[in-house]
Amino acid sequence: MKNLNVAIPTPLNDDETLYLDGFKPIVEHLKNNGIESLLISATTGEQHSMSIDERLQIIDYFNQQKFEGVELMFCVSATRTSEAIKLIQALEKSVFDIIMIGFPPYIQPTQQQAIFYVNELIKRTTKKVVLYNNPFRTGFNLSTESLNELVTQHPNLLGLKEEGDFNRHKNTRLPDDFIIFAGGDINFTAKLNNGCNGLSSMVGNVYPKEIKQTFNDLLANKPVDLHKINELIDEVTRHQTIVNIKNHYNRLGIKVGTCRSPINA
Repeated sequence: MKNLNVAIPTPLNDDETLYLDGFKPIVEHLKNNGIESLLISATTGEQHSMSIDERLQIIDYFNQQKFEGVELMFCVSATRTSEAIKLIQALEKSVFDIIMIGFPPYIQPTQQQAIFYVNELIKRTTKKVVLYNNPFRTGFNLSTESLNELVTQHPNLLGLKEEGDFNRHKNTRLPDDFIIFAGGDINFTAKLNNGCNGLSSMVGNVYPKEIKQTFNDLLANKPVDLHKINELIDEVTRHQTIVNIKNHYNRLGIKVGTCRSPINA
């Protein structure tokens, strides 16, 4: 599993329906700029605006393509466990290499309920799994104790995308090949110095070469121009990041449309 991925947007038509053919030029563009792993249907992909059927359509689309030389990761999250299971079952037979499991939004499960949710999903797949902890958006924060319990139970659980307090994992005992992805680009340079050994980037859509070079240099303990990279990150994340990313692709001639309302207002 690659320790750097770029979370890509979901292309839409003007009427906010899926524009599935828009995925191909995004994938090719990022591959040509050195990105080797892509995250589909996560926050950047406006996941929670999509129905389960729409997400199944995206999985089917990728099954029909031949995207060689790029690792594919799909994010699964649903308020109902039964709906998340539908996605897991479809992904088990798909071209996707890795499944990212996000916790149910809004309902704020207990730690034990969250563990049950993850167990119900992981037991239905043989693929590599990454958890997605995003307390700001979901209202749920996976504890280090719960993470350790899940890692102990599931040998195919190999990573965590952390949007919460990344410092708490600095001294957590995890498998040697376990990847803690910094969720998002803001302060990712500090996150790599405090327990993270991976990055799930949004800014990589706009500055793929710069993000990849900075990430690799940091892992190799080489000097980086923090002022320059922070300026690029601020440019993309200022105001509404997903809108900025879609505007960038549209300017390149890669049709991705707008975001779904009310984000496009």
